[in-house]
Amino acid sequence: MARKNCVYCNKEITTPSREHVIQNALGGLYESEDICCPECNNYVSRHIDAPFTKIFNPIVGAIGNMTKTHNKNSLPPYSGKIKYDGQIYDATIKAGKVTSCPALSRKLRCDISKLPLEIASYDFDLDNTTFETGLAKIAFNYALAMNVDLKLLQHGLSVTGSGNNISKIEYNYPLVPFCPMNPVDTILELGTPVELFHNLILFSQSNQLWCYVDLFNTFQYYVLLSDKMPAGTDVYHNYTQTLRKIPRPEDFEIFSPKDAMIYAQQYGVEPTMNPQELATRVKNADLNKPALERLISKKSEYLSPFNPALGQYGPEFLIQMMRSLSCYFTTDEYDNEEFIKENFRIWTPAPNGDVLIPYTDAILQATNANQDILKQYTTAKFNKLNAYLLGKTKR
Repeated sequence: MARKNCVYCNKEITTPSREHVIQNALGGLYESEDICCPECNNYVSRHIDAPFTKIFNPIVGAIGNMTKTHNKNSLPPYSGKIKYDGQIYDATIKAGKVTSCPALSRKLRCDISKLPLEIASYDFDLDNTTFETGLAKIAFNYALAMNVDLKLLQHGLSVTGSGNNISKIEYNYPLVPFCPMNPVDTILELGTPVELFHNLILFSQSNQLWCYVDLFNTFQYYVLLSDKMPAGTDVYHNYTQTLRKIPRPEDFEIFSPKDAMIYAQQYGVEPTMNPQELATRVKNADLNKPALERLISKKSEYLSPFNPALGQYGPEFLIQMMRSLSCYFTTDEYDNEEFIKENFRIWTPAPNGDVLIPYTDAILQATNANQDILKQYTTAKFNKLNAYLLGKTKR
């Protein structure tokens, strides 16, 4: 049932106003028209979305070809470090090119655009308040889009003013940073090639409602939206989208069922031996919104015990990995593996046993015992992302 009143000012929504669940500037494609009125949407856009999305300008500017619904070709400027003659300088970069470097310009008194400058790294200015507010707003939006009752979310929403005179909107929901709690997630996050995507998982657990927010497969947090879920309530929704437009081939060459199966797996459609029908299915498919299980299954080859890269972790890690695989995958009588999406990032094996425990509980227990594991993980993810972005720039 469509919402009739703005969640912020409570005015009747007489003019639909499209609100992106994940901001358009970040390539978000999911839109809702019944969250807020145009006036409140404008406030959120200027005061919450704009400073939040600015954090991610280095990613958006480097990958290009984003799947935006509007302003599709705009590339934002961002700051970073450049290297010239063995020295590091602060610079402004746009579309992979240095647009200004005041310190170097003053030093050399020349047009630096003609110099052989090397981009050394990208800056991510993670102001905690801005960052956490933006993440919480995404979780809030997704819950509303999935028809969660606003009354369950109201405790974390703070609105100052009313009607057309709203002066402040705040989202006060607790956040828990993600950190892999089992070997399978360690490999998925750190032992597979970079693939930038957004993922949202809305789920209930006991009397709690959580939203797992993963932006660019790097910025990963749980947002606690409610701890007063009615008894017996079962909520589960997930949303996954890639960030770059996927080309659609005009012609398919199908000579065998194997060819049809390869194309079908590549584009996430049902297989067929008819090239025209396959082209129609691909044309009608939303390729930038793959099923979560398809995205994870693409990485499953790295979870094989025969993967030589796993040797660096030692035998105990492999034993624990085989145990944790059963949390995410089940095998049928024909030895076909099926991904258990309802467990992914929601449950994880307990450290000493086969029982599954809430993922957030495992993270809090582990980080309370050792704060360094979170720092080590986030540093590794940032380094992986930075190497990917530098590779994009060099190409």
